[in-house]
Amino acid sequence: MEAYSNVLAHMTASRILSFLFFFSVSAAWAQVRVWQGTLTLPTYEEDAPDPNPPFDQFANGRFNYPYTLRDNLSNRRKDHAWRAVFLENEYLKCSVLPDLGGHVYTCTDKISGQPMFYANPSIKKANISYRGAWAAFGIEFNFPVSHNWVSLSPVDFAFHPNEDGSASVLVSNIDRVYGMQWSVALVLRPHSTVLEEKVELNNRSDVRHRFYWWNNAGIQVWDDSRIQYPMRFTASHGFREVEPWPVEADGTDLSIVKNQTKGPVSLFVHGSREPFMGVWHPHTNTGTVHYADYAQLPAKKIWSWGTDPDGLDWRKTLSDNNSAYVEVQAGLFRNQETYAFLEPRQTISFSEFWMPVRDLDGISRANLAGVVHLRRQGDA
Repeated sequence: MEAYSNVLAHMTASRILSFLFFFSVSAAWAQVRVWQGTLTLPTYEEDAPDPNPPFDQFANGRFNYPYTLRDNLSNRRKDHAWRAVFLENEYLKCSVLPDLGGHVYTCTDKISGQPMFYANPSIKKANISYRGAWAAFGIEFNFPVSHNWVSLSPVDFAFHPNEDGSASVLVSNIDRVYGMQWSVALVLRPHSTVLEEKVELNNRSDVRHRFYWWNNAGIQVWDDSRIQYPMRFTASHGFREVEPWPVEADGTDLSIVKNQTKGPVSLFVHGSREPFMGVWHPHTNTGTVHYADYAQLPAKKIWSWGTDPDGLDWRKTLSDNNSAYVEVQAGLFRNQETYAFLEPRQTISFSEFWMPVRDLDGISRANLAGVVHLRRQGDA
């Protein structure tokens, strides 16, 4: 009887230890990690800019003063250790580059091993942004203009754990043209595959200023990748043309990347109030979805360089491995010719969400509870 009691006590102690171990592991995963480190990337160097910023504000419609232009690009490539902030839970590992405009470099889905965003293996610059130098990778925050003055410049940043077990990375900048401020808090929560962006736009000045906001996420694509937006019509820049989607009048399905053979695709969603959009990759059976409340953020755009000879040249211009990407863009106004005004001391805020998708064969509907794919079979 005494021996039986000893065995029972030993078994009970073992179960308690096992439970405590399981509980401690679960608690460790429940606490999202956030920390600062470095990310070494081959980076193309720039020559010194003209020290005299352009003063004629109306020469080309781009208001840059007092910023200098960064158009003295070079072909010299050198490994550069960039400051990075990492955000990780049991499903996602994300990296943010505060010295490169606060870009989200990428978020890796730890289940599929695939990145949600375009993790360009090198920072290869082209003369595209307001000031010149621009590179294709990750998520770019565009306020109050597109490819803004600090797209590849250092911005303010901070990071911290939160009491609910989540963690946040904050990136922010006050521009020198209007004195307005954008800030984005990137939030990752325990047991969640959703990356939240809490966006705040603030006019700190005593006069109103024009603005727009476009969240621009690069997503790597292949020939069979599909642009899966919930729309039946698209509008061109300036709403000059409205066309059916995804199949054009000539029978071309533009939602498949390999079919984009007529030049760049730059189209805005028209006539849809759905809150999601995404890109699906059949060859990896994975994808990326963006979600935002339509009442807060109604506009959507898709951009692709296309697969014609010029589009293939841009792959070489912007990468060292000829990789392709598209831009999934979300905005406040119906197109990028439309601006509004922020009144003095006015602040607006809203949230956007990104989710990885896997093993669904496509994207039909999405919300913060999940993503589904529906497909007809036979005569059903």
